Formats: sequence, structure tokens, C-alpha cells
Amino acid sequence: MKKSLIALALMGAFSGAALAQSNVTLYGIIDVNYMWQELPTQVGTRVQQESVDGINSGHQSGSRWGLRGSEALGGGLSAIFALEQGFAVDTGQGSSSRMFHRQAYAGVSGNLGAVVAGRLATFSSGTGDFDMIGRIDPFATGFGLASAGNTFYSMNALRADNTVAYVSPTWAGFKGGIGYSFNVSGTESADSNQNNTAIISGINWTSGPFFAAVTYDSVDVAGSSKDQKHLQIGGTWDIAMFRLHAGWARQDDVQAASTVTGGSGSFIGLPTGASFDSDSWLLGATWTVTPAFKVLASYQALDADGQNIAGVRFEPDYNIWSIGATYNLSRRTNLYASYASRDADGALIGNSFNATQFAVGVRHLF
Repeated sequence: MKKSLIALALMGAFSGAALAQSNVTLYGIIDVNYMWQELPTQVGTRVQQESVDGINSGHQSGSRWGLRGSEALGGGLSAIFALEQGFAVDTGQGSSSRMFHRQAYAGVSGNLGAVVAGRLATFSSGTGDFDMIGRIDPFATGFGLASAGNTFYSMNALRADNTVAYVSPTWAGFKGGIGYSFNVSGTESADSNQNNTAIISGINWTSGPFFAAVTYDSVDVAGSSKDQKHLQIGGTWDIAMFRLHAGWARQDDVQAASTVTGGSGSFIGLPTGASFDSDSWLLGATWTVTPAFKVLASYQALDADGQNIAGVRFEPDYNIWSIGATYNLSRRTNLYASYASRDADGALIGNSFNATQFAVGVRHLF
């Protein structure tokens, strides 16, 4: 109730009569940690290993705040919306130049599902209100270098602007969604052929101890004869105190590659004409030692078929080993620690060297 009242106060610039009939909730995550990491770093004209340590924000989960609301329209229909912004606890700055970069949408929901439009975290993203696959990662696509988003590119918090999407209700354990983006990043421009359009889709199934998911994204890159395509498949199986995780991804004609160590949702564009195909694998486990204490572990690999562009080989091949733990102090607050190591072989604009990351921190939900 307190959060709803605060949210109403924050939204006071809008019509009081409309808000009085709506359910608006303020929510968020504050995540702060100490981190030591060794990463490829540009020093002059060379890329070399450099280490850094200090206080950081958003390791287990990106620090954020948001507003989520609904209004009953009658006939089983509701108007819904969400606005979500990230921020850095260590500096107090916003984590993007966009006001609501994590997600911003409005729509209508009912017994037959929901139709929404705006900036969406995709069904494949591992984050946001419509994620359908993040559960296959023991680290829930968080924990920096341990995240599946390092090798499963869509799971690196892939978001799409100017998107309209349909999300089904759950039928017999199945839930699905499909959407279309008129331009994945930024305002649409004329003519439409200059926009990077995309199709996003996903489906998952839950039955007792089993969970399975498939997602598929295809981006029609303006000015390119190739469409970047991501297929992700994975599942989990609960056995006593353990949850086993597995996943596989096929990524074709990659022209913008994931770089989680640059921040969740970070992608780097390759030079014009450069692209590669890759396969990724993930195996992991979650061990619930006690209701409050969990141990996480995963192994992931990415194997790319690259090419030479202007004398540079673009072929990111690497293995990542990760281990971590969380301990709940309360229903909303937990401590965490993680260690991840990347063994890199190949090259991708500075991501060609090994990397190591260690962090301990605290996360609070509100």
C-alpha cells in the first residue's frame, strides 16, 4: 500500500481522476558490490590485460526503479503499463541517456492474453516483464561474466524499441509470445528501408519439475544482405535439492555482438561487411542447501565461424566457468558472491583475451 501511495504521488502531474481508478506500484532493486576484475583494455594502440577493483552497482541484478500499473476496463479487460529505469548505486547516475531504457510500454490484457506496445525487453532477453527463457541460466542472466548473456546473445538483455507484441495466457503449461519492431533502436525514419526491423518470438512450458523454452529473434539489418538471427533452446529439471540447467543457441550472421562485461545490454557493432556464425552451450546447476542458501555453478562455451576483415580475424571462441552463492537475510534482502573466468581463443574487438571477475555484494528489492 505504501509503495502504491508513493507511486501515486510521483505520478501527481497526471490526471488525479484517472489515477484514482488505477492500481500503480513503485518497485525496484538496489544492488551494490565490491568487484575485482581483470579484462582486456585498450592501452594506446594495444589491447592488454588490466585489473581494476572498487565499488560497483548492479552485479546480481541491475539496479533499477519502475512504475507498473493497471486499470480495470470491464468485460475482463485491463489497461496495463510499465516504466523502468536503471541507475548506478555507486555514482548516483542513470545507467542510460534514456529516461526509461529498461522497458516502457502500455497495452491491454484480458483472458486471451495481452497486447502491448513500446520499448520491450524481448521474450529471449532474460529480463523484463515478458522474458520466457532466463530460467535456464543458474545465474538468471545476472552476475556479470557468469551471465549466459556472454554466449547467448539475446539473453544479454536484448531490448527492442517501437515494438508491438502479443503475449498469451498460460494454457496447459504453455505460454508464448510474438512481436514486431519497426526499428529496434531509436525513432523510425523515412524511408522505412533505413530502419532495422525485427521479429521476436518465444514459447515456454512448465510441468511439475520440468521447464523448457525456445526463443527466436530475427533482425533485418538496414543496408545489409544478411539478417542477424538468434535461436535459443533450453530447460531445467528439479531433482530434490538440485535444479539442473542446460541450453543451446545458434546465432547466424552476427553483426552486433554481445559484450556483457561492458554492462548488461551492451553490444558492439562489427565493421561493415563483417559477420560470423556461432553455436553456444550452457550446463549448470543450482543447489538449494537450505531455504535461505543457494550455490550456483555453470559452464558455457561459444564456438564461432569467423572471417578476416581488413587483416583482422573476427572469431570469438571462449569458455566460461562460473560459481556463486546467495544467502537470504530476509524476504527482500540477500548477500551474494560470485567468481567467473573466461578462457578466450579468437578475436572480437578487444574481447580476445582471458577475463576474470570476482564480486561480493548485497541486493535489496523494494
